Amino acid sequence: MLLLTGQRRGEVAGMRWSELKDIDTQNAIWVLPSNRTKNKQSHLVPLTPSVRELILDMPRVSQFVFTTTGKTPVSGFGKVKKRLDARINQMTLNDELSSIPHWTVHDLRRTMVTHMNEKLGIPPHVVEAVVNHSSGLAKAGVAGVYNRALYLEDRRQALHKWQSKIGEIRCNQCSNIAM
Repeated sequence: MLLLTGQRRGEVAGMRWSELKDIDTQNAIWVLPSNRTKNKQSHLVPLTPSVRELILDMPRVSQFVFTTTGKTPVSGFGKVKKRLDARINQMTLNDELSSIPHWTVHDLRRTMVTHMNEKLGIPPHVVEAVVNHSSGLAKAGVAGVYNRALYLEDRRQALHKWQSKIGEIRCNQCSNIAM
């Protein structure tokens, strides 16, 4: 979910069912309220088919989409990251692959932003809107006073492009491992 949406770890972990609108349609959107965002500005996240599928597969046992207790959002990211690193290290040894450099969970967000800008040709102001940054030329200074555009359809298209790119990488990796 972090990689597909590019949203912050705490925002994703704290996702509530009540924040999801039209979840079973192609116009699905996640409405993050201002009290749950770093910049204290509400944020709309268009949801791609892969994200919708992941969400819809989650049991509704709590107000939180991701929970292990039914009472609080999912947590324990440090432990999960250690287990994931161990699994990746084991896979690289088993498949005789080169090891990957140290990475953090936040690198998933950074990777998405970089690829959207550099590899997918998505305009920087759209990428900034996807990740709820209020900086950049389109929103900084005087421009930001006047520019109230949400770029919602542009964000939706950007996230669809990103989903497709992740799908390509996944398929290529599966093909390489199968050989």
